[in-house]
Formats: sequence, C-alpha cells, structure tokens
Amino acid sequence: MKNIIILICFFGVQLVSTAQSSITIEAAQLITKFKFKDSDKIKLNKEYTGIFTNSYGVGYRYDLNNGLLFRLGLSMRNGGANLNYDDSEYSWRLKYFEPKLGIGYLYKINKISPYLMVFGYFGYLVQGSQILNNEHFNIIESEQLKRSDFGLNFSPGVDIVLHDRISTNIEFNYLLGLSNLEKDTDQKSSNTALGLTLGLSFSISK
Repeated sequence: MKNIIILICFFGVQLVSTAQSSITIEAAQLITKFKFKDSDKIKLNKEYTGIFTNSYGVGYRYDLNNGLLFRLGLSMRNGGANLNYDDSEYSWRLKYFEPKLGIGYLYKINKISPYLMVFGYFGYLVQGSQILNNEHFNIIESEQLKRSDFGLNFSPGVDIVLHDRISTNIEFNYLLGLSNLEKDTDQKSSNTALGLTLGLSFSISK
C-alpha cells in the first residue's frame, strides 16, 4: 500500500512539473437565436432568425503533459434574436456576464494541435432590450426574462504555437442553453448560438 501511494505521488508530481499555465484572451463572432416553445407546447424555432453579434473575454489555461486541458474564463457574451409573428416585428438584444469552466483534450502534433473542449457556463444578464415595431423596452426593468442562464458550450479547435510562450487558437463553438429564460413557466425559451473564436495564450510557467 505504501509503495502504491509513493507511485501515485511520483506520477502526480511528474504531471504537475510538466504542466503549463497560461493567461488567455479571446474574441468571438456569434450567430445567436432562441429555441422557443409556447404554452401549447408548439415549437416556434423556425420563426426566429439569428443575429450576428460577438463575445470577448479573458481566462486561465492549464495544460498537462498527457494532453488534458483545463480552462477557466470570464467573458461578456451578447445574445438575442429576431422574430416576425402576427404582422409584428420583434427583436431582442441581451448582454451576459459569463464565468465558464472547461475540460478538454489536446492532441499534440508539433506546432499545430487539434483539441476538443466542453465548457459549462453560467450567465448573468447585465443589459437587455426588446424592440417591438420600433418601440424599445428595457427587459431588466420590466422583469420580462430571468436574469440567469446556464448551459454547455462545445468547442473543437486548433492550437498553433507562435513562440515558446505564445500560442493562438481557432475554435468552432456551439452554445446550448439549458435554462428556461421565461418567467412564465407555461412557455420555454433558451439561448443557442454558433460561433468562431480567435484566442491568444501567454505562458506564465517558469
């Protein structure tokens, strides 16, 4: 038993000693929309059209020598959608403050390495508006939607080493909101988005 504990500690030290810590910055171009189901359980997803918007953030990245990859981030993410329904034009514009935590695997191939990340996120609505036939409404003041949002973000990408301490990454994003944004529990809406992210990582390991 003692030998097993020593062996586990040895490999743990080896993994940590070869790990790399980095500070990250990133910016993304997104196409966002809603998934919606009305009180009659009818899906109106096709009636919503996406909007082009963005997100940006900073974070921390931790790479283990065995390919495991951990990322922690803070970002501002914009969301929303457009809807034409019953001769009326609706538009929503939402801004979330969003902590996220992800785990993934990076397959190292010289200076260009593919990877896959899965993030869990929690968003808090800091700004929101609804436009109905050119009339603006403040969503936060009217308490029209819940201010919290959570879900998953699936992100396959490619990491490219630029320097011993600098790398860039390009990744595809699929955001899947898991929480109901509606305060009316008879209806259900959730965020969804597709995106492309460009990031930079700066190693802080000795």
